[in-house]
Amino acid sequence: MPLTKSPLSANWQFRQTTSLNNSTASSFLPVSQFPTVAHLDLLHHGLIKDPYIDINEIETLWVNDADWEYRTTFPSPASSPSSRHELYFEGLDTICSIALNGKTILETRNMHMEYRIDVTKFLSEKEGDENVLELKFRNAPEFAKKEKDRIGYKGNGTDVHFGGPERLFVRKAQYHWGWDWGPAINTSGPWKPVWLESWSEDKGRIKEWIVRQEVSEDLKTAAVKIQGSVEGGKGENLSIEIQDPLGKLVVTQGFSVDLEGEFKGEIKVSSPDLWYPFTYGAQPLYTVTCSLASADTKSIKLGFRRLRLLQHPLKNEPGTSFTFEINNTPIFAGGSCWIPGDFMLPRMSSKRYRDWLELAKSGNQAMIRVWGGGLVESEDFYSACDELGILVWQDFLFACGDYPAENGFVEEVKAEAEQQIKRVGHHTSLAIWAGNNEDYMLAERWGWDYNPDDNNPENWAKTNFPARLIYERTLPEVCERLAGDVPYWRSSPYGGYNSNDKTIGDVHIWNVWHGKMSPYQSYKDYTSRFVSEFGFESAPSLRTLHSAITDPSERHWQSLTFDAHDKGPGHQRRYGMYSGENFRFQFNPLASFVYCSQFLQAEAMSYAYNHWRREFRGPGEENCSGILVWQLNDIWPGTSWALVDVNGGRKPSFYITKRALSKVVVGMERVVTGVYGNYMTDWSYPEKRDKVEIWAVNGFVTELEATLKLSAFDISSGEEVELPEKERTRKLTLGGNRTTELTKIDIPCADKTVLVAYLDDEKTGERLARWISWPEPLKFVKFHKNLKVEAAIEGEVVTLKSNAPVKGVVLQVPLEEGGDDAVFDDNFVDLVPGEEIKIGVKGLDGRKIETRFLCDWEYKEGFVL
Repeated sequence: MPLTKSPLSANWQFRQTTSLNNSTASSFLPVSQFPTVAHLDLLHHGLIKDPYIDINEIETLWVNDADWEYRTTFPSPASSPSSRHELYFEGLDTICSIALNGKTILETRNMHMEYRIDVTKFLSEKEGDENVLELKFRNAPEFAKKEKDRIGYKGNGTDVHFGGPERLFVRKAQYHWGWDWGPAINTSGPWKPVWLESWSEDKGRIKEWIVRQEVSEDLKTAAVKIQGSVEGGKGENLSIEIQDPLGKLVVTQGFSVDLEGEFKGEIKVSSPDLWYPFTYGAQPLYTVTCSLASADTKSIKLGFRRLRLLQHPLKNEPGTSFTFEINNTPIFAGGSCWIPGDFMLPRMSSKRYRDWLELAKSGNQAMIRVWGGGLVESEDFYSACDELGILVWQDFLFACGDYPAENGFVEEVKAEAEQQIKRVGHHTSLAIWAGNNEDYMLAERWGWDYNPDDNNPENWAKTNFPARLIYERTLPEVCERLAGDVPYWRSSPYGGYNSNDKTIGDVHIWNVWHGKMSPYQSYKDYTSRFVSEFGFESAPSLRTLHSAITDPSERHWQSLTFDAHDKGPGHQRRYGMYSGENFRFQFNPLASFVYCSQFLQAEAMSYAYNHWRREFRGPGEENCSGILVWQLNDIWPGTSWALVDVNGGRKPSFYITKRALSKVVVGMERVVTGVYGNYMTDWSYPEKRDKVEIWAVNGFVTELEATLKLSAFDISSGEEVELPEKERTRKLTLGGNRTTELTKIDIPCADKTVLVAYLDDEKTGERLARWISWPEPLKFVKFHKNLKVEAAIEGEVVTLKSNAPVKGVVLQVPLEEGGDDAVFDDNFVDLVPGEEIKIGVKGLDGRKIETRFLCDWEYKEGFVL
């Protein structure tokens, strides 16, 4: 018989097997869904409150420390003397003892691994007889604490930021212990599907196959490299087919199977259609199918692309580049970091993954970093990235901790890494595997025994940083064998003698918001070769906060409930400090706090993205080749660094990054030209910034003919300020795939003038980019006393205009109109007189919209909300 794969998804029941709370499921109850975890089932039966709402997190912490049992029944399949039957567990969270018909068949302790076990001899013999499958889960925190005691913890307690040090000793998603953007929800249960696979030993099956691709330097040929093994059968050979993106057969080739059941070979494809990130080209995907006679067939989608990580010396800057090159084209990798989409992971569907990734693409994000405190994600995630053209930076699953290197732990890590790379390593979107998140950075910060020049693993074992063995020996060896052309990087961040060296490798920039709490205007000082993490906190939308805080009296930014939904340490101090430095603000009512905190985040992102993208200047001048903000998504209705809240509410920072990562960008920076007074007063007044530098980014790989147009306006009167004729219009040639410096000009009456730059296509007249430069700090700006912003709706287009310069106009559907907010193509825009800005919108459904914007404190129209 051919291989059959039957889901075991019916008849599941669950119960609690420890007595920690009276309102538990002590007797078996039906599950809410399958796959599942205990929190989902308890919610379904009303036995716990939703931990995402109010401060219910505290009331549900007991679930983390409970043990659970899941069971189901299923009929025995048809069998013959040659039949083999296997139970296949895609994922068990986490410490599990498995029994079939009363006999223990397997013990597991790794959430990140799949497990198979031959159960032929354990099944009821008669076809149709019922079999009982029991999964007994021990709570992970208790197990982890015992492992910590057994192995011995070498850290000093300063090196675990989230949860307790026990989390380091169990292979479970680390964010389940809580993080600074989410609650502590430590789940347990069969979180991925369970299958019964049946096959005939006579006919055999494909036990394993690994597919990798390699494109020639001239891009004219591609090699599909295949290896794997067959179990059973009578020596049949394999047939490999490759179909092009339109389904046309490209090649068929036979592979011989040796006496050990193994096969290996290579297939050449001439003139392949090449895969690119969406910012540089198309995403054709071929289909590769492996067949073992009529017994078993496996198939994957594969894109052809030549990937390299370039680290060459730079012309005008110290250190080396850190540039991803696809098909011989250096890529600017702008995007964001990804945290898991839910604590209760079985709720994550293919649609939810797709929606998030399509949202990222709509924001011009061409790379996403899967953070090491979460998961090697679902197939749905990587398949969507392949299809959408989004590159993936994948961390291995270690984050912010001093992990052990005991032999058994290291072997477990090795097996886990092998499985995960085999599972997802064929995906074309994968661009890098990084050993961990921030472990080397913490080693330096907390003074662990770490000598970068010591390459002897025997010495590492004697230090309090033994995990170097994992990052510098185990993982690179696995990647060398299995990852194909996807490079391995020791950590994120890593590079140079110091892990956060701005001149080599990647960096995490947290001296803004955390650390020194530098002004966000200092982001330019932290320009680095590749910024893989940085961020700035803000509140989610008012709608999302209302869904999270049910008591109206708690709906203010200093309430206990609000504070419980902002896990960022020191957030209260930071909001006031950063706001006070930059603009006049109001934090109550809650709607004002939402606007002000989101305004801060957006302005910070504007500084970071535009200054750093400016530094992608062409061959030999890739001074910054990537920017990944922390973070794209939220996991619950809370305040965090996310660009988009858990309900899909796009914050102003999302639109800032979308514009900064557009195909063509014009940018401006006001530069210091002097001080007010003299040396006795220069410390107490803002610096004079009477000149502005202007540049343009051309994201096309070919040159672009464009026209730069400049104008200026008095902020308080709305009157146009005259610029010299030679500065108003100029024709330009912008080099491909790089930044071009355009000009540096004087700003008349700079402290009360906005300067507007437009970049138009010279041939078509199409407006390519726009930028408005404001004097800073904004708290000293005097706005027009009768500032008016008009928003006219016609169909699915909103037209904005104003009678004077206005900063940070946000469009939204008022809360009292009900329903979700509309989705706007653009938002958080600056306006000047005489222009009309048209913004596409979906989901208005006849409802009104309102505008919110920054203005003088005493002129409250449009600000107090």
